[in-house]
Amino acid sequence: MKISTSTSLLTNYLLDEAVDSVISLGFDAVDVWCGRPHLYRKDYSEDLIISLGKKIKESGLLVPSVMPAFFRYPYSLCSPLKTVCDDSVRYMKDCIDNAILINAESVLIVPTSSLFFQTQEDARKIFIQNLAKICDYADSKKMLLNLEVLSHKVAGFVFEMRQAVQIIRELGTSNMGIVLDTGHLNLAGESIESALDTAGELLKQVHINDNNSVDQTNSVPGDGNFDFVKLNRLLKNNDYNGVITLELGGQYSSNPEHALSTAIVATKALFC
Repeated sequence: MKISTSTSLLTNYLLDEAVDSVISLGFDAVDVWCGRPHLYRKDYSEDLIISLGKKIKESGLLVPSVMPAFFRYPYSLCSPLKTVCDDSVRYMKDCIDNAILINAESVLIVPTSSLFFQTQEDARKIFIQNLAKICDYADSKKMLLNLEVLSHKVAGFVFEMRQAVQIIRELGTSNMGIVLDTGHLNLAGESIESALDTAGELLKQVHINDNNSVDQTNSVPGDGNFDFVKLNRLLKNNDYNGVITLELGGQYSSNPEHALSTAIVATKALFC
C-alpha cells in the first residue's frame, strides 16, 4: 500500500515548502490541506497551483485528495443559517476547482456536527441538501468525493459506517466513496470488521492515526491502542489497493518533520 500524509500538520510551512518536506521524507503521496497557508480558496493563482501540481507529479508523488478545512473552521454544511451553508458550498466548489488544477484524485467531505440547540435530524437534512449541490458540481467536473466517517464526539450523524453508506444511497450518486479514519473508528467503538464489511467497495481511502479510545489525539500509529495489525490483515484480505494517509495532530506541529519521519517508519512497519 502507498503511504501519504496530509499537509495539515505543516501549518507553519507555505504550501510549496510543505510539499518539499513531504518529498524529502520519502512518502508515496501527499494529501493537500485546503486551509491557510496551504490550498485555501483563491490565495494562489491558477498558474502557481498548476506549477505545483506539475512539481508533485514529477517527484513521483500521487495526490489522493485535497482536504477542505472544516474542523473548528468557519464552514459548515449543516448550519441552520443559510448564509453559512451557501458560503460553505462555495468553499467546497473552490476546493474542487483547486483539486483539478493540482491533479488530485478526490476531494474530502467532512460532516461537521450540529449546533447544541439543533436536532440531529435537522442537521442531517441540511447536510444532504448541501451535499447534493456539491455532488452535482463535482460530477460536472468529473471529480470524486469521499465522505469521512467521524466519531460521535465530532459528528452526530455520520459516526458509523452504515450512516455514511445510507447518505450515499439517498443521494443516488456514483461519484462518492468513503474514508475510514482509524482514530475516529477507535473513538466510535465500531469494529474494524464491521466497518470494512459495511463500506465494501465504497472504501476509497484510509486515514491513520492513533489514540487511547477516549481522546482524539491523532497520535503516531503505535502510540495508542488501535489494532493496526488487524486492520492491515483485513485490508489485504479485502484486496484494498488505495492509499493510507497519516493525519497527525497539532501537538506535533512545532517539530513536524520529526513526527512525520517517526510516523512513516512506524507505518511502514505496520503496513509494508
